[in-house]
Amino acid sequence: MSFPKLRRLPLALAAMAACMSAAHAGYQSPDGKFSLSGFGTLGVARNSTNDVDFNYIGQGGGAGTSWNANPDSKLAVQGSYKFTPTISATAQLMTKFDAFGQYVPTIDWAFAKWQALPALTLRAGRIGAPFFMISDFRDVGYANTTIRPALDVYAQVPVSQFEGVDASYQLNLGSTTFNATVYAGNAKADYASALRKTQGGVTTPLAPSEFKLDDMLGLNLTAEMDNGFTFRFGRTQGKVSLQSPSIDQLTGLTGPGGPLSGVTGLAGQVNQSVVLQGKNISFTGFGMTYDQDNWVINAEYTKRRVEQFISSTTGWYGNVGYRVGKFTPFVGLSRLSVDRANSNAVNGAPISAGTLAALQAGLPGTLAQYTAALQANGGAAQVQSGVQTLLDTQKLAQRTVTLGTRWDITSNVDLKFQWDHVTKPADSYGLFFTQDPTTAEAKSFLNSKRRVNVLSLAVDVVF
Repeated sequence: MSFPKLRRLPLALAAMAACMSAAHAGYQSPDGKFSLSGFGTLGVARNSTNDVDFNYIGQGGGAGTSWNANPDSKLAVQGSYKFTPTISATAQLMTKFDAFGQYVPTIDWAFAKWQALPALTLRAGRIGAPFFMISDFRDVGYANTTIRPALDVYAQVPVSQFEGVDASYQLNLGSTTFNATVYAGNAKADYASALRKTQGGVTTPLAPSEFKLDDMLGLNLTAEMDNGFTFRFGRTQGKVSLQSPSIDQLTGLTGPGGPLSGVTGLAGQVNQSVVLQGKNISFTGFGMTYDQDNWVINAEYTKRRVEQFISSTTGWYGNVGYRVGKFTPFVGLSRLSVDRANSNAVNGAPISAGTLAALQAGLPGTLAQYTAALQANGGAAQVQSGVQTLLDTQKLAQRTVTLGTRWDITSNVDLKFQWDHVTKPADSYGLFFTQDPTTAEAKSFLNSKRRVNVLSLAVDVVF
């Protein structure tokens, strides 16, 4: 099935205003077998600099100093059908800004479910990946206190669903409900780190990369208590690969038959620096929520470990909200740090000793050899620049202070305002998006310590 690629926000989002007054808690058929529900967010954001954009990691663009609806706006519809009392199927169709800079409806969930035992559930198909505390409803703005999950944590994994199987077992002990889920499968997502690159006065459009997670195995444990606390532990491991047009261009220069294939050791250096195929990756997270009376508190601590290119990181956040009537003011603090930098950039290849000796000996043909060596050395310098640009995308360190408030207008509509003060150190892009990493503005942003303010306003609805 194919869908038209929409150049603007879907018209369905414009209809959200009508949904706000008439929305209800979903639809259920008279026989109880079919149910339909949905959710949406119409949000706008802006930041205090035009050097870079603010967005969800991997989106093809974002918000500069002008208000922009792309980062947060989304619309989704979910339907379920019960074939028998124990067998059902669920599908979710979502539209949000993607890596290609467009709105294209995608099937985020499409799975079959079997309630094998009262406490045992089995699912197969395309399933939401439980990498985080709120993975199942991370896109449902109405279900969260803040406009968006803390990006210092949630940006570490660019996939939100996988294709495979999972099994969940629930156990009640006293006032605590335990749930254990094991899962296996594969996942992939398109990922944009820039839209264009300019070299030698020539601007080249950049297609998104494809992030793949194969042979994925995971465990998710939660304990929900009657006193308002929920604790969670999760662990996922697998093999990661990255298919990137920029990487393909570099390996095409240095690989067999490429114009720089004769430069000794250059292909190996490129492969070691930026080629990512079937490398080990793991993601571990601890989480806690407290929701009782007027207080709502969320916190997570996560670690990403990767063998090559993609940096190993640690992220954490804590959010505290307090309900005052229909309003919930909140404050948050989060941080993303790089624990292990990725491979070093490629060094320029020197002129070979044999060529220099031939020059000194004055043998015939040495001018051509000398010219070829100089050309190879200059080409290697260009490769070095390209590799360094790719490695710079993995310089993600930043910390964020968040202040905001939520107003529950009705039982299914809220309005949120949020201010994020992001500080990123020198030699880091943080989580900001660079339209063209070769520009002077982008390099200045990378090389200097910066503080960026992000203002966001959003309306969330469930129906």
